[in-house]
Amino acid sequence: MDTPFPIADKGVPGYDKDQVTAFLERAKNVFEGSEEGLTSADIRATVFPLVNAEGFATKDVDEALWRLEEAFADKERLESTADKGEEVYFREIRERAQEILDRSTRPHGEKFRTVSLIQPGYHRGDVDSLCEDIAQYFQQQQLLSVAAVRTATFRTSLAGYDERQVDALLDDTIAVMLAVR
Repeated sequence: MDTPFPIADKGVPGYDKDQVTAFLERAKNVFEGSEEGLTSADIRATVFPLVNAEGFATKDVDEALWRLEEAFADKERLESTADKGEEVYFREIRERAQEILDRSTRPHGEKFRTVSLIQPGYHRGDVDSLCEDIAQYFQQQQLLSVAAVRTATFRTSLAGYDERQVDALLDDTIAVMLAVR
């Protein structure tokens, strides 16, 4: 039987095939207009359960989700500019970008709330480094790819940054980057 993705190698966990297939079918229906209720942000936040045998290769599914997210973001931009007009749309995007820039340029070690001394969070230095890249991107001093933000990883450390706050900024950064492509 043909499958939309390769099966993960033996002994390597993969994504649950039924859930991936059902999600992609729903996404197709939403994109084509026969269903509602799925956005590029929803696609970015999608997580599939891992299975130990006969799951889809995670890398291939993740890359397909990224392309799907980009297609939805393009469609959302077209719909929003048709509804609001380009001037309003891009003013809103500039405001969101400014909020990201303001956060990204805070002093080192103070960009996000920190967790307690006995709780792990994202390593502040790792996050601050990526925030520098994000700030330079929004100041048009450096290129930065959506993929670099999507695949950013951080070490954990006690008294690190609150992971939810960092993840929210990264999600918003991706959304803004896709909104102006």
